[in-house]
Amino acid sequence: MIYPILKYLGEIEETFSTLFPLFQKAGNGWQVGNVFDTLLEYVVRYTAPNVSASEVVQTGLDQWKNVQSSMCWYDDYGWWGIAFAKAFDDKYADVFGAHRSECQALATHCWDLMHTGKPNAPAPFNYTYLGGPRVWDNRDETGRPGYFTSTLGWAQPRYQGGVWQYDLFASPRPQPPECTPNKDSSNDKLRVSDPKLWECPLGPYQLTVMNGLYFVLALRLALQKQGTGTAAAAKTEHDFLKSWFSTTGDESLLLSYSDGSLLVRERVATYDLLEGVYPQVEGYHSSDAWCGDQGLMLGGLLDYLSFDSSNPDVESQATSIASGVLLHMVDDDGVMPYSNGYDVHGDKDDYSCGSGVFWRYLLRGFHQNPTLHTKVLDLVTSNPEKNAVFVSAEQAFVPVPSNGNKLFAYFNVLSVLMAALEILGEVNGVGSDN
Repeated sequence: MIYPILKYLGEIEETFSTLFPLFQKAGNGWQVGNVFDTLLEYVVRYTAPNVSASEVVQTGLDQWKNVQSSMCWYDDYGWWGIAFAKAFDDKYADVFGAHRSECQALATHCWDLMHTGKPNAPAPFNYTYLGGPRVWDNRDETGRPGYFTSTLGWAQPRYQGGVWQYDLFASPRPQPPECTPNKDSSNDKLRVSDPKLWECPLGPYQLTVMNGLYFVLALRLALQKQGTGTAAAAKTEHDFLKSWFSTTGDESLLLSYSDGSLLVRERVATYDLLEGVYPQVEGYHSSDAWCGDQGLMLGGLLDYLSFDSSNPDVESQATSIASGVLLHMVDDDGVMPYSNGYDVHGDKDDYSCGSGVFWRYLLRGFHQNPTLHTKVLDLVTSNPEKNAVFVSAEQAFVPVPSNGNKLFAYFNVLSVLMAALEILGEVNGVGSDN
């Protein structure tokens, strides 16, 4: 089968021309940062229609300033940090141009916020923030001493070394200065951060997305010998993931299939041992997998292979995760944003970008790792008309719904077309249209 590469080239230009104006509008901080990452992937490969690479970078910098009021939890900064970290890569030197050093500084700034925390709240509040790795040590039980180690509020992590989305505090904090979006239902101006409460459906937890973003950013910087503590953080985070990967059954962070492929579950399954059992983490479902997590973990594991090649399981895990998505996280329209029956926690718009994140990391891995490269090509050639790359790319020509998150809808299209152009173009051999 010869894939319609020229058709994809025409569509990808139209998609960029639609997406870029959406990117320029006011938006949610982490969503804009996520899209910025893929726009950078585009302009390093193609000449954008009527927009220079410098304009894309400048718009990203402008948006970084514009979205600060919506930036809150540690994972928000991971998306931006990973995008800005491209400025350390010589491949992107011409893209960043005169903005390169500024973007490098922002990458390490985002890392510092994730790793060691934002500035402490001023008096009279004096809240202390120590970053994602020290949330448990920094738990605030003011007004409820011992709460998070009591049977009522038990949240002690099962394994050491992971990171949390945000700080734990047992009593409500006012806004301002607190930014967490979790609300005390009795007072809209109060914020709580307790995973046990129904007012906190989104966290704080040791979600895969937070650990994936932290892992990727630590490695991107460590491999460039940048950032404070990045090498040690990458090793510690991998040890944490390895512990959860090695946990058995439905409590493992890995969802296994009989063909050897894998998916990464959306969050860790349990807290530490309490009265003889491991209490289940709120919102955990053993079948829940977000496609964005698959991309982050794929990217992190492949980068870890470059960082430390002594672990023989890393490459096979990464390849198996890619296979898990392309074989099992699919429907008639191609790769899905999340697994069937996934609990979107009232945040469907956020989770809708899952496939776009996956395609971005798959494309990077396709060129980064020969084993993954071969595996992806084998999956395409073994099922020429029904493989997930081709089926997903063809969905780029289906009109985007008028409702929903248009920024993410066109982001998903741009991401899959970039991946399809290079993967299916290689299968074609010459990249010609039919």
